[in-house]
Amino acid sequence: MARISLLLLLSLLCGCTSPYLYEWGNYDQWLYENYKHPKDDEELYVDLTALITEYESRKKPQTKPMAPGLYAEYGFLLMRRGENTRAIKYYNKEKALWPESAVFMDSMIQTAQIADKSSQKGGSK
Repeated sequence: MARISLLLLLSLLCGCTSPYLYEWGNYDQWLYENYKHPKDDEELYVDLTALITEYESRKKPQTKPMAPGLYAEYGFLLMRRGENTRAIKYYNKEKALWPESAVFMDSMIQTAQIADKSSQKGGSK
């Protein structure tokens, strides 16, 4: 009887948890659609800004971490737009949220810093 009670309790507890570890919003669907039908950078910017704004506006202690890669994806888009300082900010957010990405994010930060210095030199001529 004790085993049955334990199994029943465990099945109830497992059934009440969310199957997702991260807060995906509609990022996974957005990513799939973007790979299937690529958008231009301006549409990507609008979409990713909306995803991040939505997540950050409702962040509470019980909210799951943002999906891995979203901040990095946004940072890369910002870097392509020439907004290197903002890109670095989002690379740092990705690194803080996902420490296992630190090596890659550090290289992206370094790339953005180099690009930022190059654009500043080019603009001062």
